[in-house]
Amino acid sequence: MRLGDLVRRLPGARLAGDPSVEVGGITHDSRSAAPGLVFAALPGERAHGMDFLEEALGRGAIAVLSDRPAPRTVEIPWILTPSPRRHTALAAWALAGDPQDRLTLVGITGTNGKSTVADLVAAIAGAAGRTVGVFGTLAYRIGTESVPAERTTPEATDLAPLLRRLVEAGGDLAVMEVSSHAIALERVAGLPFGVAVFTNLSRDHLDFHGDLESYFGTKRRLFDELLAPGGRRVLPVGCEWAARILETPREGDLLWGPGGDVEALEPAFSLEGTSFTLRHGHGTAAVDLPLVGAHNLDNALAAAAAALAAGLPFEAVVGGLRSARPLPGRLEPVPADLPFPVFVDYAHTPDGLRAVLTGLRQVTDRRIIVVFGAGGDRDPGKREPMGEAAGRLAHRVIVTSDNPRSEDPAAIAGAVAAGVRAAGAEPVVELDRRRAIERALREAGADSLVLVAGKGHESVQRIGSRAIPFSDREVIAELAGRVAC
Repeated sequence: MRLGDLVRRLPGARLAGDPSVEVGGITHDSRSAAPGLVFAALPGERAHGMDFLEEALGRGAIAVLSDRPAPRTVEIPWILTPSPRRHTALAAWALAGDPQDRLTLVGITGTNGKSTVADLVAAIAGAAGRTVGVFGTLAYRIGTESVPAERTTPEATDLAPLLRRLVEAGGDLAVMEVSSHAIALERVAGLPFGVAVFTNLSRDHLDFHGDLESYFGTKRRLFDELLAPGGRRVLPVGCEWAARILETPREGDLLWGPGGDVEALEPAFSLEGTSFTLRHGHGTAAVDLPLVGAHNLDNALAAAAAALAAGLPFEAVVGGLRSARPLPGRLEPVPADLPFPVFVDYAHTPDGLRAVLTGLRQVTDRRIIVVFGAGGDRDPGKREPMGEAAGRLAHRVIVTSDNPRSEDPAAIAGAVAAGVRAAGAEPVVELDRRRAIERALREAGADSLVLVAGKGHESVQRIGSRAIPFSDREVIAELAGRVAC
């Protein structure tokens, strides 16, 4: 594509330089700059892309897109824009050949459940014989190919080539976790979502958004601004936030939950999974879902509704749900030769922890021991509520360190412990996460259940500027042999 043709797709952008230059792609990472690519010098939280301009030019970038003017010493074409992030996304789709126009995009947003819903929609698509792409917290997958995820929603410059590869692989469905950060930072600007799914909303990321109302306002942009003409909204019954979206009805809205368009009849819960009758319209089918807890039943209903909204058949929905398996770190049982079950979960918000513990209380009368902490450099206001949720729902609470980052782990744990005490329980505080897990395993008896929460699938612990290898699953497996001796 010629540079002049590209700029014409960026309303408000101005080009200085040769419009006939041929462009093959765009990158926001100076380390990935190369001949034929535009370098997007974007504003960031801690630095600006202009700080890395010299490296990008040294690697052969043939043009620059930025909200800052070109230095006098730079002679290559320069795209000056007041909307650098939005225009980077629009340029990325254009330079990838607009793969989004040949795909049905399913966007899933909400505080909790996005990864599981996305995985379940992919399982349903697989049961229908479709090649599907899944882009979320755990990985970016195209069919059977998978690469580790750097963030929940990829940057547009990374996502566009992935969508193109999906089209080239014969895929026609892309399922995407759409985070509030991705919406606010324009990573998905200009994408036409054929299905927009809302899971739930509770306190999270307020260090970024400021307050819950702003957090919600960002998420609802998926339904107000990013929905394709004729796109369908998939929303939960009985959710006050979803009700606000539904104040403006839209043809094709699909509701999931009790009394909704998609619902579960006569659910039965156990530590092995959830059995229910799935109903949609006049169709019903028995489903044995191998995922534990009422929150996972909600995730299954959201996924079923999303799949139906995307045009997948009811039979595939049933088959996909029956074939589901727990995602890494999402109420995942850890194989251990111990006389009690052990689970790890990613729950790192008050509602997330509350949902998981409530789900476990529904399916077992075992004594629940929970190990968890709260992350540093993140919304500090959620720490006490997390502690209070654990104090009310677990029988034993061991507060430890999560990813303290630049904060004092003891101060974070102190706030969490205060919440536990507010619930009338007395926590144990053990800042060393390995020792905290070992203590839980040693305290547990045959009548117990251990939940290690907060980090889920993560394989490192972030302390200061360091990323130290640490997997809850691996540590549990390692300690199990020692504890059993």
